Amino acid sequence: MVNLEELVKKYYAAVDAGDLETLFSVFADDIVYKRPGYEPLVGMEKFQEFYKSNRVIKEGHHTLSNIVVKDPYVIVEGEFNGILKDGKKSHTTFVDVYTFSKGKATKRHTYFDGQNV
Repeated sequence: MVNLEELVKKYYAAVDAGDLETLFSVFADDIVYKRPGYEPLVGMEKFQEFYKSNRVIKEGHHTLSNIVVKDPYVIVEGEFNGILKDGKKSHTTFVDVYTFSKGKATKRHTYFDGQNV
C-alpha cells in the first residue's frame, strides 16, 4: 500500500532539488492541476510543460507545516521561499489539495495566501 504522506513529501523534495523525473512520477498521466494565474493544466504533457518551461520560479524551498491524509485526499499546508526567474525574491504560504488513485495523484489544486507564483 502506498504511503500518501511520504509520496507528497517525495514530490516537494523533488521540486526543491529540480528532480523532474521523480516529480513527474508522483502524478497520473491524466493529472488535472489547478493553480492561481494559470488555466487548468490537463494531462501529463501540459503538466510537464509547466515545470519545464512556464513555472516562474527559478529555485526555492518548501517548508511543510501540516499534512492531513484521508485517503484518497491529501492536504498540505506550508510556505515557499525562493527566487523567481526575474531575480525577485519569493515568499508565500500555500495549501495544496491532492486526490490520489492507484498510488498516483490525479488532481492537485494549489491555493496561495500571499504571492501567486
